[in-house]
Amino acid sequence: MGSGRDPRALALVDPAAARAASAEPAPQVRLALGYAFALGGATCFGIGGVIAKTAFNAGVEPAVLAEWRVLFGFLAFLAIVAAWRPAALRIRRADLTLFLAFGVAGLAGVSLVFYLAIQRIPIGVALVIEYTGPILLLVWARLRGRRVGGRLWLAAALALAGCFFAAGAYDAALRELNGVGLALAAADAVIFALYFALAERLQTRYSTSTVLVWGFGFALVGWSVVRPLWTLPWTTTPPEAYALLAAVVVVATVIPFALTLGAIALIPAARVGLAGTFEPAVAAVAAWVVLGERLEPLQLVGGAIVLAGVVLAQSLRPTAGSV
Repeated sequence: MGSGRDPRALALVDPAAARAASAEPAPQVRLALGYAFALGGATCFGIGGVIAKTAFNAGVEPAVLAEWRVLFGFLAFLAIVAAWRPAALRIRRADLTLFLAFGVAGLAGVSLVFYLAIQRIPIGVALVIEYTGPILLLVWARLRGRRVGGRLWLAAALALAGCFFAAGAYDAALRELNGVGLALAAADAVIFALYFALAERLQTRYSTSTVLVWGFGFALVGWSVVRPLWTLPWTTTPPEAYALLAAVVVVATVIPFALTLGAIALIPAARVGLAGTFEPAVAAVAAWVVLGERLEPLQLVGGAIVLAGVVLAQSLRPTAGSV
């Protein structure tokens, strides 16, 4: 099977290959666009979390919503790519294993393990632990001999500290932690890092659209093993819940995943992960506006610290041998 790449669109949908092939620093416009995509994706994920919580309140189980999200996300990406650029649906047989790992572990695995973690520990704590994943990426890159600038380590520290406050992990709920929940959250951080690493590797070979379709396709296979599609509550789910599901698919799936993987095609995956720590701040503000949840000043401070970390990271331009 062919790679599904259109050379004329390389600079727009798969610039990662061009970056890898060149030792010149990435243009500033590419850097800015990559961070804009990453922050846009984090914003959609944060808002999508509030929509998902509304769906939970309407009686939809988290695991059911997660599987529906993958199912309809896959159908949406497949329809869009099949109509817009069908050649992108072709991949090499030799890369099936890589796509399988990305879809099952990277996409489906992150959601499943995260849901298992937040059943046992506060969601804010789980988010903070999960977002150590980008720091694991920096460590892995350094071990492989890639340069990691001092400003990037500082940016990572700021982003993680800001995430801690934005997620409200400083709350007294910290006393409710248990070992199993912590272990699951730590495993989720490793899987989260794997998700970014696999996405970055795949996008040196394929366009963002190809990675989205095949990744979500294999994620759906993984979820179907856990819960076959025909066992989902198709007939007992109220109509208003389906309206919320549609919003989750668009706002929390199609748009943010396209933006996030588009960002990975423009800037290193570790930097995209750092920008993603903005998600808890957006979620906190959105929950305050939509659900009337309490918004603490420290959460706003945390969001500002995350943005400061992103700005600092953006000031350091990556090259072919750096992160």
